[in-house]
Amino acid sequence: MRGIRGLPIRPARWTALVPTRLLACGLSVGLGLVLGLAPVAASTAWAAPGDRAAEEALDEWAATLREVEQSLAKAEQAAKREPEASADELAKRLVRGQLQLAEGDYQGAAIAFLDIVENHPSSQASIEATFYLGEAIMRLGMDQWSFELFIKVLGDARSDAKRLKPLAVARLLDLAVPRREPGFARKPGLSATPEMRARLRAVGLSTTVEPPKGKLRDADIERLVRWAESLLTKDGYELSYAYGRHLYLTGKHDRAIAVLDAMSPVDIPITRGGQGAKWRVRAAYVAAAAALALDDVPAALDRFSRITKARPSDPNDRQIVELAWLGIARIHHDEGNTEDAVKSYRRIGRDSPYFPEAMYETAWTLMAAQQYEQAVQALDLLLVYDPDSPIAAEIKHLRGKVRIQQRDYEGAEAQFLVLRREFERLAKRLGGKLQSKGDATAYFAAVVGEDMEHFSLGSLLPTGALPLAHALPRAMHGESLAGEVGQLDRELEDLRSLLRRMEEAVDVPHKAKLFNDLAAHVAGLDDGTSQVLEVQEQLVARQMVRARGEGVDRLESERRKLRAKLDAPVGGAAPGRDKAGRAIERLEQQAHKLELVVAELRAQLVATERYYEETRAEQKIDHQAFLTQAAEMRDEIAGLEAEAADLRRRVSRARANLRFSNPEDDAWRQAAAAYQQHLSRMHQAFAKVAAEAEADALWKRAESWHAKAGVVRAGLDAAAERRLAKAMIIMAEERANLDQYRSELDATRNRTKDLVSEVMSATYRDVVGELHNQVMRSEVGLLDVAWAMKESESDEVKRLEYERDRTLGDLDAAVKMGLEELGQ
Repeated sequence: MRGIRGLPIRPARWTALVPTRLLACGLSVGLGLVLGLAPVAASTAWAAPGDRAAEEALDEWAATLREVEQSLAKAEQAAKREPEASADELAKRLVRGQLQLAEGDYQGAAIAFLDIVENHPSSQASIEATFYLGEAIMRLGMDQWSFELFIKVLGDARSDAKRLKPLAVARLLDLAVPRREPGFARKPGLSATPEMRARLRAVGLSTTVEPPKGKLRDADIERLVRWAESLLTKDGYELSYAYGRHLYLTGKHDRAIAVLDAMSPVDIPITRGGQGAKWRVRAAYVAAAAALALDDVPAALDRFSRITKARPSDPNDRQIVELAWLGIARIHHDEGNTEDAVKSYRRIGRDSPYFPEAMYETAWTLMAAQQYEQAVQALDLLLVYDPDSPIAAEIKHLRGKVRIQQRDYEGAEAQFLVLRREFERLAKRLGGKLQSKGDATAYFAAVVGEDMEHFSLGSLLPTGALPLAHALPRAMHGESLAGEVGQLDRELEDLRSLLRRMEEAVDVPHKAKLFNDLAAHVAGLDDGTSQVLEVQEQLVARQMVRARGEGVDRLESERRKLRAKLDAPVGGAAPGRDKAGRAIERLEQQAHKLELVVAELRAQLVATERYYEETRAEQKIDHQAFLTQAAEMRDEIAGLEAEAADLRRRVSRARANLRFSNPEDDAWRQAAAAYQQHLSRMHQAFAKVAAEAEADALWKRAESWHAKAGVVRAGLDAAAERRLAKAMIIMAEERANLDQYRSELDATRNRTKDLVSEVMSATYRDVVGELHNQVMRSEVGLLDVAWAMKESESDEVKRLEYERDRTLGDLDAAVKMGLEELGQ
């Protein structure tokens, strides 16, 4: 037999305790005198009073009751105890949040810290939680809120806040001059190429990158500087580094060097590591940059060289060392020291994110030194390493120009011919695809709206044109904007779905199941009910051995029926659950069918667009009609995908609802209550003719347990209600907030879709224009080859004429000398 949640219930040993002949006797429900019961001698030695086996059985049942009574007492305490987290529990939550923050899960960390700050403001953990909450939301771009939190840390008078104040000032200085996004130094873009810089300067545009502007007022920054000056002596490293960085970025280079050198003195090697090594190596790099900004080149070289001797294990620290090598190489490049510059560039390995930049600068350094063959090798290696680089086209043109410098005119001509054919093919492919701006905008709107979260330029442009598109800032901004809005749309819908599941969960009749600790006590009560019923079965069986009379068969038959009902919810069929399960299966089948339809339509769309691209030059295709139909199909696919996603969410909610409102539990408890009442009637009937003090005492304990269990079960639900009281208010507020967000996002999503479609339309035209520009540049390259060949031929003609004139001069001189000799 199985009890609630599959817990085992040992079957009552009725056949071992009750003689077969007694089971044939009749015994009706009622008192023993009414039924005509009479005491008889035990038919087995086991059931005789004072028998050792019988006494051992009583001891075993008493031990079982003690166990379930202890479990009941713990459940009763849990029902009365208010859910107040201990200091250790808050410390664990704080550590978990810090781990999430270190792993980059800023949203999860912010939620963990916010819970401590709002629900336990007077706890010791709230001080650190406030600081780390500011750090987490600063990574999420919520600068104003993080500013307020760090200011709150500075204003906290508690002693535990003192060690956090230098860190808070450091973070506020970062807000004053924000850090660049990750990977900023690895994305030089076209402005990094000398040719592009020359073009930008020719039209009056700046080629320098200024530090980003923060959102703090000048007065706030002045106060922060005073805070930093007062706390420098109390700080280990982070504040000193943040303050030194702030001074460097604001142009106070001398003061920056002084502050940073105090962290990492020049005469102490940073290769020793130790405490603060992470900040000391960064301080040394910024100090070297400050020395270079002061035009103290020898000092800058010396400082960068000290950094290159470090051997850090952390990948981020190793990147500082690689940046130091780049700094040394650039200084040597500017001084015309080609050999040392190339050696420094080559210290950047292929596993470094700065390898492409180092190789590109190496190529220019070698070209400046007229080492053209090595420069071409560097460019070829760079194309192999990153063929989709935004400057790939520039590199290809540069290779042709290097060939010209090598006087390899055939190689240069072949290079430019290949480029012209490549770009011309792409230009023709893209130029005729969309005939008008209106067609492009409507089509791109359908492409963007189909899946904004995963939208990319690759869904509009061929692979060969992507590097050109990636070099356009507004194209990249449009792509990221669509992805952010799509991601926000999905996250908002996930939150709404989660809130719906929470609302359905808290609406269940037995709310104790919603909390793990209370649910464990509920399961313990169910298990205890099973064990107590087993003890009562055994006690009734013990009484039946010592009594006979009419009605025994009817009582036993009724007991078996009730026992079968008790076992049926788990062991037999569950119509309610089966019906709900079949409904869930139908929803899953519908979602699966919709997903298959989406896949089929998407395949048809891809095939149709491919056919259109390949045959539009040979057939008279109504471009506007085709694009309109393609846009309609994409809109239909997007609608079906949204419908399938909604079905999947409904399935998830149905499964959660089935989990928290399991009808089997209530059915089992009702069957247990009926069975317990019947056992009580049997006990009362048998007790008149077969009374036994010890057994009666156990029975009273069992009855008392049942009565208390009902009260405790209600108390657990009441405790859950108390816990949910605040949550219910919050959910109601969040329901209103999410509905408002949904309305605002719908409007924003439509505007974003239109905006991005216009940007993509303009990007498409820009890419086509840039392809034509590349074709023109290739033709200019061919003209350069022809001009270089003409110049070379002219130089050769001039050389030959010079040789001829010199030879003729020598002959004239020789003839003149000969005539003079003959004249003598």
